[in-house]
Amino acid sequence: MKTPLDYYNATVNTGEVTYFNIEDVELVEDADVEAHSTIRADVASSTDDVVVWDQFTWIKDADTDFGISSTNRRAGHDRVTGELVDCCDAMINDEAVAQTGQGWKFPFFAEQRDHDFFETTVQENVPMEFEGVEEVDGVEAYKFVQTVEPTVVDEREIPRSVAGLEGEGDVVGDETFSITRTYWIEPVSGSPIDISEDHHRVVVVDGEEVLTLLSGELRFDDATRATAIEKTEQARTVLPLLHTTLPIGALIVGVGFIGVAIVLFVTGRRTEQH
Repeated sequence: MKTPLDYYNATVNTGEVTYFNIEDVELVEDADVEAHSTIRADVASSTDDVVVWDQFTWIKDADTDFGISSTNRRAGHDRVTGELVDCCDAMINDEAVAQTGQGWKFPFFAEQRDHDFFETTVQENVPMEFEGVEEVDGVEAYKFVQTVEPTVVDEREIPRSVAGLEGEGDVVGDETFSITRTYWIEPVSGSPIDISEDHHRVVVVDGEEVLTLLSGELRFDDATRATAIEKTEQARTVLPLLHTTLPIGALIVGVGFIGVAIVLFVTGRRTEQH
């Protein structure tokens, strides 16, 4: 029960999103947007116990190919529990960041309880709360929800005209980020088979939202969800057998052998006495 050392995975999240096009200096509403994410294991930096993943995510307008944002991340995590490990030049957007809690996946045989989950934008653990059991395309999944309240993550200097404010020149506002992230975890493998992320990133001046940078929900597309489910099939089939059926069977056989041994021992003693 270990995450493969040669792991590779590509996902696509899609949805309708409002975003600010910095090149054309205009707000684009209800745009079809895609978030492409690739995870590749760094085999050379991994060990028997820890696998190191490099992730790159690119969000773009599906119609115009305009690049809205991009992020990269690197971290090591325990191959069994999925918990992040402080090692391997961990970073977010090329800056060193110590990461803790769950990183990408949950432990094998995940439990129905809340888990600390590292949020990369605010760079701290925010609980993933267990909210019940649901089916995803016929496969049982545990639903976990992470809610990140509005948090100031940066400052933005923007023209007053762009912010819809009177006067000339620029104004400095707080870049504020919030998100509701939902993971549907296949419990045997601990892997997500569906993910939804409801983003809200805005510029706030004097307590008022004056510019939307990115707002809307992005969720696994059909192909990504189908592939994620397919990748858990072996775990769902084999691991319960190894985890419960075979140990119980071995115990029964072992008890049987003990019984046979006792009979042979008693029979041998009687023969010897006779």
